[in-house]
Amino acid sequence: MSGLADRLRTWRRRLKASLPYVRRREHRVLQRKYADLIAALDGQAPLASSAAWQWLQPVEGELEGEVCLFVAFAEQPRLKAHVADHVAFLAGAGLAVVLVVNTDQPADALVIEPALRARTRGIAARANAGYDFGAWAHALALLPPTPRWSRLFLVNDSMVGPLDAGAFERLLARIRGCAADVVGLTEALLPRRHLQSYFLVFGPHALQGGAVARLFARVRNWPAKLQVIDVHETRLTGLLEAEGLRTEALFPSLSGDALSSDDTSLRWAELVDRGLPYLKTRVVEAHRQDGRIVRWLSARPAPPG
Repeated sequence: MSGLADRLRTWRRRLKASLPYVRRREHRVLQRKYADLIAALDGQAPLASSAAWQWLQPVEGELEGEVCLFVAFAEQPRLKAHVADHVAFLAGAGLAVVLVVNTDQPADALVIEPALRARTRGIAARANAGYDFGAWAHALALLPPTPRWSRLFLVNDSMVGPLDAGAFERLLARIRGCAADVVGLTEALLPRRHLQSYFLVFGPHALQGGAVARLFARVRNWPAKLQVIDVHETRLTGLLEAEGLRTEALFPSLSGDALSSDDTSLRWAELVDRGLPYLKTRVVEAHRQDGRIVRWLSARPAPPG
């Protein structure tokens, strides 16, 4: 009888090994091994602050209140068209905006319009290394949070907007009224639940407790975008929570399926209907002829003067 049982077990193992999916237990083991590998790799690339940095408009005086480090990528000497409008809305809402441009262009070749200069507290050109996390970490190394900062906004240029002035005002009111220590606009569930990093806000507890400074001091200039996502973006929420901080997404995942939980790419229209005043640039590019996107972009409000 035991021989038959052994043969059945062998048959089951071979059958499972041949199936085109991974069992949940095996998937959890692989996730754990992958997470351990990423943790072991953390620290192997150059520090974010090792990249070349040049101030185009130095920060004068001390930053205070709500501070925004806005990172933009410039493949050409001119910034993307939507960057200046977004900065104008953030500055108009009372944020002290410091613009960091990741670029391979010579710093003196960058075209920064006078209106954009007037709306920012500082502008820097940085060698294009480490993507957004590298630029944020580098900026925080040069401009560390002080007790005079009430909130820190980390924003990048991957979103077009605001699409609606009222929705933008309501969004900021929700952020300012949120009890969480770290606020994101949206979240994803793969490979683990994490706040998506295109728009993150850190409150006083996160700033004054030193968690932000400690975690961003570890950021490295990883050469590939997926490496930055794996080592920094998808781990940051868990690391913050391990520091005792409460995190919250203003627009929680609309799907319980981790494999399809990126709402900004898959459920963008529903997010806008629910009050998110932004669209991912890749969504705009992929659905440029969609009537809803055409309508939303054509109705975008003029930036505040």
